[in-house]
Amino acid sequence: MSWGTELWDQTDNIAAYVQKGIEFCEKFSHFLREKCSLENEYASKLKRLVKSYQPKRKDEDCEFTCTRGFQEMISEITDMAGQHEWIAENLTNSTMKSLHLLIQQIKNDKRKYLQENSKQNSNMQSQWQLLDKFKKQYEKAFRESEKARELFNKADADINLSRAEVEKARSFMVQKQQICDNAKSEYGAELQKTNDYQREHFDKLIPEIIQRLQDLEESRINSMVSLYKECVDTERKVMPIVSKCIDGMERASSLVSSSTDIKVVIDKYKSGFIPPGDIAFEELSSDNSSSEKISPAVSVSSLTRGDAGKSKPAVASVKAKKKTNKILGLFGGSKNEEVKEDFSHLPPNQQKKKLIQQINSIKALLSKEVAERDGLLKLQDAYQKNPSLGDSQSLGKQLEEGAQKLDQLHSELRKFQKYLADIDGTVSHQETLSTNPPAIKKLSNSEDHFQPVLSSSKEEQDNHCLQSLVFGIQDLSFSGSDMNLNFDTSDKAKDCHSDASDGSFDALDEPSSAAVPIGLATALYSFTADNEHSLSMALNEQFTILEQDQGDGWMRVRNSSGAEGYVPSSYMQCQ
Repeated sequence: MSWGTELWDQTDNIAAYVQKGIEFCEKFSHFLREKCSLENEYASKLKRLVKSYQPKRKDEDCEFTCTRGFQEMISEITDMAGQHEWIAENLTNSTMKSLHLLIQQIKNDKRKYLQENSKQNSNMQSQWQLLDKFKKQYEKAFRESEKARELFNKADADINLSRAEVEKARSFMVQKQQICDNAKSEYGAELQKTNDYQREHFDKLIPEIIQRLQDLEESRINSMVSLYKECVDTERKVMPIVSKCIDGMERASSLVSSSTDIKVVIDKYKSGFIPPGDIAFEELSSDNSSSEKISPAVSVSSLTRGDAGKSKPAVASVKAKKKTNKILGLFGGSKNEEVKEDFSHLPPNQQKKKLIQQINSIKALLSKEVAERDGLLKLQDAYQKNPSLGDSQSLGKQLEEGAQKLDQLHSELRKFQKYLADIDGTVSHQETLSTNPPAIKKLSNSEDHFQPVLSSSKEEQDNHCLQSLVFGIQDLSFSGSDMNLNFDTSDKAKDCHSDASDGSFDALDEPSSAAVPIGLATALYSFTADNEHSLSMALNEQFTILEQDQGDGWMRVRNSSGAEGYVPSSYMQCQ
């Protein structure tokens, strides 16, 4: 099917149809523009929504799996919003740009083809006008020739006219007949020319122009199909990413664990204190029997065994009230409480967490300083090998400052590690006591105070030490025979552990003297030992490495005298 043969006389309708196609392309362009605007607006609103539900502080409830799952879920929504932005950007930069070029090309081609059609029609009209002109000339000459013939016939038939007049009429007739014949020839020639041009016009020129318009329309439709597919492909390309975002949201929901959150709440708010014991019984009778404070572990029946004692001072009730207030103080703290370096103003568990955070922070600083020190040493070595690069002595001050910083950081690390070791010991004792309450019994009727039971086995001795420790922590006192029995936690714990363990715990802390050497090292700086486990060293002193740095900034070495100990790893250069 061809417009050139089927619609050769419908040029105006074809031009109108092509114009409608251009208007449709412009309509599709407006649609894409509004869609891109909506995609960008939707993405912007999604991001604004996610931002409004982000935690105001970085550490706000981020330790809970429910909160983290929600944050990961909305982060996936942010990625989905980014895909909508990508759709808008791709449609704008690719599809709409191609569509605008297509519209402009169709307009230009349509204008050119219609102008060519108008030109051909104008030429055809000119040819028709020229033919009409020659026809009129021929018609005029024919009429004049016929009139001249009539005049000659009339003059020839008139006997009154002279022979000269008849001859004149005949000459005029011949002249007009010649003019008519010439006009006829010209008209015939122009008619042939017009017919040839008309045949070419309607059989070739106009059909070619209409065929070009058909090709232009087919190109427009095919281009629109390609643009439709491009829009579909743009949407399809984001589907895998959107699907991954949805899978990520599903994974985020599966990471939520109620048991984990419950444990986090315990870790976050656990104070480390043990619940207070029973409130001591106060004897208020005015007889000669003494008023005694009964330990929570002592049964009431033990008070009826004829224990003799002296009367308790009147201030005992006041002390009991203070003791009760002290126990209740375990669950709250003063708002104006001073922040201490070892975080001892916090409950034990919270203090331990703070100390671990502080230690990790110091280790991070140590790693940074060691890396900087190593870089300066490499640079100094390069300067020494090639003095043209720089003066190696210029780095001495920086190395010295770095060594001082490392020394300070190591000192801080040891200090906070000691704090952590102390709190670990305290918390472990309290946890043991909370599960194994101390057993107390009265030794004799003649004594007015209570003592813990000493067992012969090692396990019972350890329990005895823990019992002594908890009594020292709770600061319980027993009144009787004008004396108070106060348990010294630190001394009793040390004595009990030394007696019960027979030095076995100390043996675990002492390094083995039969360690196999694993390398050699040279001291970069001098160092003075500050405890029995460290080892002093001088500048450029040689050592044998017995144990590498385990991440705490110390390595175990042996000097030329055979002494062993720990030295800062940052002060050593391994060979």
